Amino acid sequence: MSLSGAIRRWKFHLRRRLRGPSHRRVLDVGSGHRPHEDATHLVDLLPEDDSERGKPIQQLGLPLLLATVEALPFKDKTFDYVYASHVLEHTLDPESACRELMRIARAGYIETPSPFYEQGYNYPALERGWSFHRWFVYLGEGDTLTFEPKTGQTIDDFCECRHGQFIKRIYESMKDLNQLQGVLPRECSYTVLHWKDEFKFAVKGNVELHRC
Repeated sequence: MSLSGAIRRWKFHLRRRLRGPSHRRVLDVGSGHRPHEDATHLVDLLPEDDSERGKPIQQLGLPLLLATVEALPFKDKTFDYVYASHVLEHTLDPESACRELMRIARAGYIETPSPFYEQGYNYPALERGWSFHRWFVYLGEGDTLTFEPKTGQTIDDFCECRHGQFIKRIYESMKDLNQLQGVLPRECSYTVLHWKDEFKFAVKGNVELHRC
């Protein structure tokens, strides 16, 4: 383990000790290189492949199972809480993924890039893109977690509308899109949902039929 990895692990466990004992079972799905500090169990896929995450995976002494969010190997309501941060935009089957999260946990937290942020990383002129993100994810009516396939057409639709043109000017004025994280409110950059017992979701179209 590298020195930086050892320090990260030490800080992780120190924060847990300072909070005191907890009897909650907390799952982090797609924990990647930054497991949530409340996690007691981790799930990830392809731990040796860092192409869809920023850094190498970190286990931090916690049990890690290899599985997909669409088929989690746990009994119903095994966990008190589940984190799924920057996971659902990758899935091929968001319906199964959402149902699995509700099946294995009593409550949870979901976070994805917002369509606003996804859009900026997919302007052809900017020569950037998250090709491994398959969906625009946003909160629709009644806080319905809504998935729309991220395709050439949907990117164009976002980019050509009045709001899209305004957003485009913002993106084009910045050399580094990460600057937006320090300028814009968090809700502009991310789609966030806190849920208990269950949540509503909707899937518009089939991503396999509409890939760019």
